Amino acid sequence: MMKHVAASLTALAILAGPTLAQDASSCDPAKLAASIDRYAQEPFSARSWRVLQGLGDPMIEPGSADGDTWSQQEEWRKLVTQILPEEQDLQNVGWNCRIGYPLSVLKTRIDQLGAQDPYVKQWLMAQQQVIRACSSDDGEVALPEPLVDEPAVANRQKVDRAYQEASIAFYRDKPKAIPLFKAIASSNSIHRAAAAYNIANLLANAKQPVEARAAAEAILADPSLSSVHQITQQLLGYIANQEDTAQGWSGIIDGDIAILETPSEAILASDDMKRQYGIALYDIDFVGIRGKDGDWWLDGTLPADATISKSIVDASRQHPMALWMMAGQSANQKYQLAPWSLVGDKWQASMTNYIGKALAVQPTGAKLSGPTLQMLKALAAKTDDAARAELWSQANQAMDAAVKSCGTAPETAAAGFLLNHATRLSALAGKYDEAEQGLAAAPIKSTRAYSGLALYNLAQYMASQGDTAEARKLRDQLITPDVLNSLPGGDQTTDRNRFSALLALIAEDRVHWKDAVLRSSDPPSDITFNFLPTKTLWELAADQSFTPRDRALLARAAWTRDYGLKRKVDGDHLATLHALNPEIKEIFDKVKADYPGISPRNQRLLTILRSPPHNILVSMPGGWQNESIRPDSFTEIDNYNPNDKNWWCPYEPDRQLGALRQQSDDMAGFPVYFDYQMKRLGDAYDPALRQPLAAKRDAVLKAHPMVKAVDWKELGALSRMAQGPERLSDAAIDWAKASGGKDGAPEALALAVRTTRYGCNWHGGHGRYSKAAQQLLASKFAGTTWQKQTPYWFDCRRTEWTKDYSEKVTTCKPMTWPKQAPLK
Repeated sequence: MMKHVAASLTALAILAGPTLAQDASSCDPAKLAASIDRYAQEPFSARSWRVLQGLGDPMIEPGSADGDTWSQQEEWRKLVTQILPEEQDLQNVGWNCRIGYPLSVLKTRIDQLGAQDPYVKQWLMAQQQVIRACSSDDGEVALPEPLVDEPAVANRQKVDRAYQEASIAFYRDKPKAIPLFKAIASSNSIHRAAAAYNIANLLANAKQPVEARAAAEAILADPSLSSVHQITQQLLGYIANQEDTAQGWSGIIDGDIAILETPSEAILASDDMKRQYGIALYDIDFVGIRGKDGDWWLDGTLPADATISKSIVDASRQHPMALWMMAGQSANQKYQLAPWSLVGDKWQASMTNYIGKALAVQPTGAKLSGPTLQMLKALAAKTDDAARAELWSQANQAMDAAVKSCGTAPETAAAGFLLNHATRLSALAGKYDEAEQGLAAAPIKSTRAYSGLALYNLAQYMASQGDTAEARKLRDQLITPDVLNSLPGGDQTTDRNRFSALLALIAEDRVHWKDAVLRSSDPPSDITFNFLPTKTLWELAADQSFTPRDRALLARAAWTRDYGLKRKVDGDHLATLHALNPEIKEIFDKVKADYPGISPRNQRLLTILRSPPHNILVSMPGGWQNESIRPDSFTEIDNYNPNDKNWWCPYEPDRQLGALRQQSDDMAGFPVYFDYQMKRLGDAYDPALRQPLAAKRDAVLKAHPMVKAVDWKELGALSRMAQGPERLSDAAIDWAKASGGKDGAPEALALAVRTTRYGCNWHGGHGRYSKAAQQLLASKFAGTTWQKQTPYWFDCRRTEWTKDYSEKVTTCKPMTWPKQAPLK
C-alpha cells in the first residue's frame, strides 16, 4: 500500500503561485490548452487543489522511491561495462537487487581514484558476489581475496568489505545481517547511515514494527544520518501499515498534505523536496484521501477499533484539502460513470444531500471558498434560472482568468470543469440555445475540456434524447471541421472516434454519414456497414475517400456475399476484388499455375479454399468495441475468431441488430459493462430514466438514412444461405466426383475438410459434408499427399462453458443471441 515511486520533472511550464495578467495575444494556445486540460482531467486532484490555492504546480509527476530503479540499473550497467566489459553477471542486476546505494559508492570511488584504478575493479569484483546473492538463492557466495595495499587503501577496503559482507547476509541470511549492520552503524564507517537504515528495514520486514519504528525514529533524530532521512521517512509509511494504528496513519496523511501544500518555489529549490513532493503526490491516494463509496466518512460512522478509517475521518476535519478531494472525487465519479441522461430528481437529491453533508463538516467545510467551493457546489447545482446563471458566470470568470494569465491563474484549474457543468445545467433544463450560446462564447475552444467534455456531452445528450434535429444544429454551428481536425490523432484517437460515432448516428443522409465514419481511426468498424446492401458495398469500394485497405475489405465482403448467394461473381466484380486485394489475386494466379487446366469456376473455388478471409461482414461486433475485419494473413487460419475471420457464417440478424443497438448505446454512454458500473452509482441511479432511452434510440435508428436503405430481403437471404464450410465442401465434392485427380480436386477436398475444422462453427455440425469429403478423398485419391494430410473429418466444433463454468465442452447446438425487434 505504501509503495513509493520516484518523481520526475516534466518539460512543461511551471505554474507558480500568484500570477500577473498576461497579454493574451502572446500566449501560446497549446500551453493554455495543456494547462486547462491538465486539471479538467482530474478536477479534484491534489494538483488541482494546489493551483486553486495559489500554491502553483511544480510540474512533478507522482512517483515512488523505487521508480528510478530502471535508470539506476542502466547507469550501473554502463559504468561497469566500461570498467569490466567481460563481467556479464556484474552488469546484469537482478530485480531484487537494491542498486541505488552501490551505484553511489561506485561513483564516489571513481571520483576518488579513477575508473581504471585496481581498487575500483577489486571493489566491483566483490560487489559481484553481492549481486549474485540478491539475484538468486542458488550457490555459495563469498567475497574475493582483498588487495594487499597501503594502510589508507586497506582501511577503505576494510569498511567497504564489511558493508558488502553485511549486504550478502541481507539477501541470504537476514538474522545474521542485523548484527553486521549494527557494527557498521556504531562505527565511523562512511556506510554507517546506510547500515542504520538497513537495520530499520530488516526489522520492518521481519514484522517487528515496534523495534523498526524505534530504529527509524532514532535515525531521524540523528543529524549525522541525514543522508537517509528521506528514505527512512518513507519506511515509516510501511511501518505504519504494519502497525495499523490511527495515529500512525494520521502521521502519514498529515506529512503528505504538509508537503503537498508547500509552495512551488520551496519545492523546486531543493532536489530533496522535489522527490518528497512526487512521493507525497503518489501516496495521498494510497493513504485513503480519494473518492469513497458511501457517506460514512461524512457522518463519522466508524467500526470498532477503526484505524485508517479514523485517520481519514480526522483528516477531513483537519485539512480542507482532504475534505475537498474526497467529497469532490466521490461525487464527480458518478458523473464520469454515467451520461447526463441519467441525471434526474433522484440524482439531484443524492448530490444535494452528499455535497450538503460535505460542506457541513466543520471546521474544514467553512474554510472552502472561491473556485474550490464553486466546483463542489456545481456537482449539486440545480437547473433553475438563477442556478444556471450563477454557474455560467463562474465558468466565464474562470475561463477569462485562465486566458488572461495564459493558464497560470488559480482559476485555470476550475475553468474546464465549470464549463462542463454549466453546459450540463442548460441541457437538462432543455435550454439548448443557452448551452450553445455559452459554448460559442467560450474562449477555450482549443482545449479538450471544451470539445471532448462540454461539447461532446451536450451532443451526446441531445442524441440520446432523440433530438437529432438539435444535434445536427449543434454540429453545423459548433462541431466544425476545425474542431474535429484539432482532436488528437495517432494513438490518442478516443475523442475522434467518439465524435465519429455520434455524428454518424445523427446523420441525415449518406453524405453526412460517410463524412462521419471517415473521421474514425477505423471507419469500417461501424456496424452499419454490415447492414448495407451488397450494391452499396461495391459503390463504397470504389470510393476513393476510403483507404485502399478499407476498400479492399468492402470489396471482399461484397464479392463473398455474391458468391454465397450464387450470384454472378466473375467479370468486373472479380477484377475489382483482385485489384483491391492483390493478395487474393496472387493466390488466384497461383492456382492457375499449379493446375493449368482448371476451370474458372473451380479456380475461384480453390482460391477461396486457400484464402480463409473470405467473409460477408465488414465489422466484427463483440467485446468492448467493434473493429473492422482485417486479416493479418490471406493464407493463414485465424485461431482466435474462426466465425468472423475464416470463410463465413450466414448472416445472423439478431447478433447484428443487437450490435447496432449496442453501438448506439455506447455512443449514448451505456457501454456493454454499464450494468457493472451502475452498481457504483448507488442511490443516484434511477432505472426509470433509462427505460425510455431504448425507444428513443430505436426511433433514431429507424429514421437513419442508412438503416432506411437496408435491403432486408437480401439480409434474409444471407441469413438462410449455406455457411462457408458447407457451401465449399459440397462444391469440392461435386468437382471431385467428376475429376481424374490432376486438376486440383484432391487439394480442394482436403482444404474443404480444413474449413470444417477451422471455419464457421456457430451454425451446427459439419459431419455430413466433412465426412463425405474426407472419405471421397480417401477412396478416390488414396496415396496422394492431400489424402495423407487429411486423416480425419470433423463435425461439431463450437465450445461453451458448463453451467458451473468449470470447463469448456463441445456442443452441436447452434449459437443464439437475444431476440431483437426489427428496425423497419
